[in-house]
Amino acid sequence: MISTNDTTILAVLSRYPDIPTDEADEYISKIQHEENVPLCHAVIGRIEPDELNDEARITYDEFTRWSLDRTRRFRNEQIDARRRRKENRTAIKMTQLHEDGKISNEMMLMYGMSGALPERSVYTELSEEEKEAIWTERMERRFGPNWRRRFEGGRFALPEFLQRRVERFVHDWLKEGF
Repeated sequence: MISTNDTTILAVLSRYPDIPTDEADEYISKIQHEENVPLCHAVIGRIEPDELNDEARITYDEFTRWSLDRTRRFRNEQIDARRRRKENRTAIKMTQLHEDGKISNEMMLMYGMSGALPERSVYTELSEEEKEAIWTERMERRFGPNWRRRFEGGRFALPEFLQRRVERFVHDWLKEGF
């Protein structure tokens, strides 16, 4: 039997497969229906899905399919929003949380929430110095003129594309972010 509580716990476990063991055990201890505990263990990989009984295996397969579909929908939403040059629900919510002071500038940078970029064709034609100038200007606008000190040697590493070494690679930032 699956309850809303159990479904939520299964969703958390599937979304964060590398969750610390203690935290996973804490969530599993809150499962309402005892027959769902092995299902939780299968979702986080403690037991093989083949070890589940037939009913639990069907639930596991349905849940796995739902989880993969959710991941695909989320990724497609992100890509579609970039193509349309629109903010998606995640960007809007993160911007709101940032304005409320609940998430940091570093988190916004990590998720690429720092404004529009030039067209891909224009960007790829820029020299490495011009690209670095764009990123430097964006970082200065977001974090101030001493932005490098904030990242160098701190708890939050500077993104590779701003680490003063130049590598030649093709990066589709519309699909992959920055």
